[in-house]
Amino acid sequence: MERDYYVTVCNSCLTASCWHGEFYCQRAKTAGTVEKLASELRALDAEHPDNYSRAKLLEVAGHVREPQEPKP
Repeated sequence: MERDYYVTVCNSCLTASCWHGEFYCQRAKTAGTVEKLASELRALDAEHPDNYSRAKLLEVAGHVREPQEPKP
């Protein structure tokens, strides 16, 4: 199993693709963000894992935060 990591997602629909501006939800204009573990997102099964993969996070955010790392 892959090591877990944090993903910033829309706090309304809990998808990374909404936060990344690719597939907005209806509440995107007023929504905020929340951090979820990739394992939590896999369990929710709300979007394809490619949308919050390590490669995608590096492309969009430039980094991947591991669970043991402090918040910036």
